[in-house]
Amino acid sequence: MICSSLFSSRDIVVILRMCPLSVIDLVGKDAPAILHNLTTNVVKTLEPGGPGSETFITNLKGKCIGHVLAFRTEEGYRLIGAAGQSDAIVALLDQYTIREDAQPRIEDASWQGWLAESLPGQTSHSLRQQSIEIAGTPATLYDVPWLGLSADAEPGFRGRLVLTPVDMNFSGADIGKAIGARTDDGEAGVGDDVDTDTFHRLRIAAGYPWYGVDFDDSQLPQEVNREPETISFTKGCYLGQETVARLDALGKVQKKLVRWSIEGADTPPAVDTKLFAEGEKPVGRLTSVAWQIATGGESGEKSGGEPGKDPSDARRCVAIGFARRTHFDPGAEARGTVDEQEFVAKVVGG
Repeated sequence: MICSSLFSSRDIVVILRMCPLSVIDLVGKDAPAILHNLTTNVVKTLEPGGPGSETFITNLKGKCIGHVLAFRTEEGYRLIGAAGQSDAIVALLDQYTIREDAQPRIEDASWQGWLAESLPGQTSHSLRQQSIEIAGTPATLYDVPWLGLSADAEPGFRGRLVLTPVDMNFSGADIGKAIGARTDDGEAGVGDDVDTDTFHRLRIAAGYPWYGVDFDDSQLPQEVNREPETISFTKGCYLGQETVARLDALGKVQKKLVRWSIEGADTPPAVDTKLFAEGEKPVGRLTSVAWQIATGGESGEKSGGEPGKDPSDARRCVAIGFARRTHFDPGAEARGTVDEQEFVAKVVGG
């Protein structure tokens, strides 16, 4: 169901209730200095209410303790990312806060996320935040990079995230109304149930890695393959910088996440499927896999799972996964097996 949005005159193609998220508020006058010292990207110059920054939070060895979006608030910062990161991030913040005025608060259980996806071509190019009201309750609308980054779509951010208090019994229709989403008959095209599957299909198609699913604290930032979006090599010192800078200077990352197109499989390969080229050593490993349904309609690729009855629908299987150095480039091929059927996995650019 395609909806029209009054937010920046953009259309909305789907609104869904998000799976759990990590939400951390870091408050206090020294919050900028503390966060600067633990993150790979620029956060000190962010303005309250202004665009945010995608960044890794790294430990002394340069490993990824967290992967979040950092937004400046009047009190400090709000960090938003995949669930399961908050305890480790807050422990690190506490460890490196001594006399400074900076208090981290885990707010995971306080907020329910709602994600709206704009149509292709209706994208944002900064991580904006905007104040809105939902049935008279103040809320914030964030542009997020989780959707709309695939090579076969116009570059930009198509995700819009709204956080609502969990003790407020809002419906998907309330969210749709707040951001101006409506259909021709005036009803918002939204869902009220948590829709984890649809979210992951959308972000896998976009090639966006998810912490705890595609990578974890055993990876270095460059292995996640989002250097331009997440790493500043001029911001100054931070925890783990020496490792990150050395890896950049030597240019010897041996594996990284890439997008894979799966061809020749009647069923999607399982997560952790190994990929081979020549020899017995794997050249790749799949971390996220999803069917996509492509159509020739105006809305482009459908946000769906199993193929529908329309004969024009065509399934394609897409994935995110690690590749060895020999298979970094778009077009590189490897092979895997699912249900005793061999398939071809091809690296996709973008």
